[in-house]
Amino acid sequence: MPRGKALRTLHELPIVKGFRPFWMRPNYRQGIVLCLEEYEALRLIDYEGLIHEDAARKMNISRPTVTRIYEKARKKLSQALVEGRSILIEGGDVKLNGVHFMCEDCNHRFVVESSLNGNICCPKCQSRRLISLSECFVRGCRRCRRCR
Repeated sequence: MPRGKALRTLHELPIVKGFRPFWMRPNYRQGIVLCLEEYEALRLIDYEGLIHEDAARKMNISRPTVTRIYEKARKKLSQALVEGRSILIEGGDVKLNGVHFMCEDCNHRFVVESSLNGNICCPKCQSRRLISLSECFVRGCRRCRRCR
């Protein structure tokens, strides 16, 4: 029996949920889903310029696993660009460093420790109209106004 996948550590959630090509209507069935661990590998290696070993250390996985994830992500991005497909960033086997929220009133993004529960409000405007980005990105909510 194979062992279970180790959860990949994700330090930051993406700023956006995805991209779509100009001149085309959004069609999620034709879109490419880029998992959060693939996004994190691209961010660490291409954006931050880390080598695979350092990226693996930050994600708490092995270097060959980072290489596989990175190659899979590059393949998906290439396919989306060449075929004109939408890219949706969500899901995957990740562990977040807290619960991420976004205020619907002022669009402020913040992280709360998972031990806190109940009366959470925006630290900037004190609003209680919050979207759980953790749930939105990991599970793919499609309920909030940003995902519809």
